[in-house]
Amino acid sequence: MWEWRPVVILVLLTFGTLYAHGWWTLRQKQSQLATKGRLASYLGGLAALALSLLSPIDWLGGQLFFMHMIQHLLSIMVAAPLLWLGNPFPVVLWGMPRSLRRMVSHLLATRSPFRRAMTAITKPGFAWLIFVVVLLGWHEPSAYNLALRRPWVHDVEHIMFFGAAMLYWWHVTGAAPHLHPRMPVWMSMGFLLATIPPNMLTGVTIAFSETVVYTYYESVPRVWGVTVMQDQQLGGAIMWIPGSMMFLVAALIVIAVGLSRAEDKEPITMNEWNDDESMIAPGLEHRVIQNKWRKLQDPVVSEEPPEAHHAV
Repeated sequence: MWEWRPVVILVLLTFGTLYAHGWWTLRQKQSQLATKGRLASYLGGLAALALSLLSPIDWLGGQLFFMHMIQHLLSIMVAAPLLWLGNPFPVVLWGMPRSLRRMVSHLLATRSPFRRAMTAITKPGFAWLIFVVVLLGWHEPSAYNLALRRPWVHDVEHIMFFGAAMLYWWHVTGAAPHLHPRMPVWMSMGFLLATIPPNMLTGVTIAFSETVVYTYYESVPRVWGVTVMQDQQLGGAIMWIPGSMMFLVAALIVIAVGLSRAEDKEPITMNEWNDDESMIAPGLEHRVIQNKWRKLQDPVVSEEPPEAHHAV
């Protein structure tokens, strides 16, 4: 059965309404921010989050380990990137009342203490580390078992997973607010590919373990005739293969987007590259300067007639 949790529904409806209102306002202004693709992406992210937290997947996650893995993939690998692809910050900002919009804008003003603090604690390297630590930390057996035995701990787990995922995918998508320079393609690829080994290693360890890793599942009735070990192997394989493949697919998308942007740039004209300064090998730039100085000092070296030299 679907579990209609009022708090989750309220949060989803609030952000969905703010985005829809802001999108419509910007659409009336003919802003390029309000595209149908972004609206579909954001609503798709909210739908994936609702499916993860309200559908039978949530209940089955307490009975089957592999369903819990599917739930995690929905929230951190599907919902989070889809929400950021909708570029929600400026759109939601326009959906807010004017007073609230001004307050948020003031908090993120260029020299505000809040902006400086946020910039300091959300750097790409720190975001990557938080994501990996949260991902691996909650798969530690005692923490995982506790989350399933205590509903409030389970809620904290989901909040930390989703928060770390939002911070992680924010840097990959380059969505607003732009507190950091956009990562170049090679850095985005490294950011994504570096996440595969810890994720894959955790999945492989779980899948090939000869003992039950998460003993909580031994205390609940088995569903669909799946044994505890079969469930564990399937869940580890889901984390290992589909989970790792999503990072690889994201890296390929980053490459494709980077190549398309490069093709859209105007070609450099010959005048911009066909000169001594542009063609000189790295480390030999000083020779161009010396050569120009010699030409100015010695009329014989200069290609210009003496009259032109004296004029200079």
